[in-house]
Amino acid sequence: MPRPAKKLEFDDVSALVAILGALSSQAKKTPLTKPQVAEATGLPTPTVTAAYKNLLKLELAERIEAPKDMPQKGVYLKVAAKGKAYSKAFNLLFA
Repeated sequence: MPRPAKKLEFDDVSALVAILGALSSQAKKTPLTKPQVAEATGLPTPTVTAAYKNLLKLELAERIEAPKDMPQKGVYLKVAAKGKAYSKAFNLLFA
């Protein structure tokens, strides 16, 4: 029997949207490292790490390969189409 999904709290959702915004702001440039995302959003690193896991699990972001000039160690994300819609819906509701 499958376990029921854990419901996200408002703070979790706002953290996801903040990270999606930071990632999409750099979409055409080099991807951000996790410390850069933490600095850009003002969120603590453990929160960013947990949000990265949620973004991947919810398919709001996709993992990409590290660019040649970036450190090979770490996780680099790109916002998926579903993530853009999620962020847009959040901004429409709470703008």
